[in-house]
Amino acid sequence: MMRRQSLWVVSLCALCYLAGMLTSQISDVAAQERGQQSVQPQMNQGIRPVQAPTRAEHGQALYFPLDEIKANFVANRQGQLSATHLAWDPFYRFTVMTRPYYDPPQPGRVSEELIHWDDAEMHENKTQIYIMVDGSGVLALGGEPTTERASADGQHSGGPLEGATLQRVEPGDWVVIPPFTWHQAQPDEGETMIYGMCHVETRNTMP
Repeated sequence: MMRRQSLWVVSLCALCYLAGMLTSQISDVAAQERGQQSVQPQMNQGIRPVQAPTRAEHGQALYFPLDEIKANFVANRQGQLSATHLAWDPFYRFTVMTRPYYDPPQPGRVSEELIHWDDAEMHENKTQIYIMVDGSGVLALGGEPTTERASADGQHSGGPLEGATLQRVEPGDWVVIPPFTWHQAQPDEGETMIYGMCHVETRNTMP
């Protein structure tokens, strides 16, 4: 009887030992996996690639490689109007804009004339900064529209513009458009103008 009890105790101890070894190995593997998962954010601490749209956070810089911008927008958005917000904050918005040349021409939203471009715009409470990425064309800057439509939040659309300065732009150019400045992107025939736009809120009180 004593011998059977001893064998049972020894067997139980052996099972406990094996279970302990297995649990330890599982814990080590889990710890290694957690360690591998935590390495990536620390490699570029403060710099993180993002997917649109992303709320900008204090202490967290945002990085947008030019190659990725071109891969996502130049190759895939030719001939299409789009506005893709990459990052935003109550005080600003960072957007990739694509504006095509329309062939055949289409009616403007406000003027209803057949045109090759989108209507001109003006913003009472916003500054826009363009960083040209791809495509060629002209930015019509300033002047006054022959037809205009305004909204309650200070946004204006219209055209065509009279008295505007026609500024030819190419990739790499920067353009600053302050409030109350009419502007219109006019891509060359067969082109799609693609540019980064920093859309800065300049109103005195935020909504």
